[in-house]
Amino acid sequence: MAHLDGDTSRVEGEMIERHLAVCESCRAEAAALREIEMRLERLAPIQPRNDFTLAVMAAVAAMPAPKRARLRVSWFAGYLAAAWLLVIGATEAHLIDWQRVLASVATEFGKLGAAAQTVLHVAGNLHVGTIAAGAVGFELLVLVIGVLALRPMIPRISSWLAGATI
Repeated sequence: MAHLDGDTSRVEGEMIERHLAVCESCRAEAAALREIEMRLERLAPIQPRNDFTLAVMAAVAAMPAPKRARLRVSWFAGYLAAAWLLVIGATEAHLIDWQRVLASVATEFGKLGAAAQTVLHVAGNLHVGTIAAGAVGFELLVLVIGVLALRPMIPRISSWLAGATI
């Protein structure tokens, strides 16, 4: 199809043409595809009815609301029991060393705490809190000035948003 649409490179197109020159079945397939494409091009374009969108939206609105999927407690309880049995079995088979797991988790939390403390220290030195507070204050100031400046136009804006002619 890409060759018929002209979406191949010059080299690829030449290779395909050489193949079509010697392969009868591919040549017949390409001719059939060309015929289908010509027939499709001759079809008149389809125009939807003027009320198409309204009809679709009305049909969607008339559809029943989908039922909410319920979580089956029995399935969940079975899954939970199987998970616990797997953990207990792995522990009994000494596949899980809880002392090593908990020590590893504690180490990672310690690293996380040290990293958070460092980030807070750097942020404090860069006065990030002060800058953020200043930015929020400036935003509020711009908002208040905008509201005060647009206050006389609020009725016109409201009616425009409601679709009335101004």
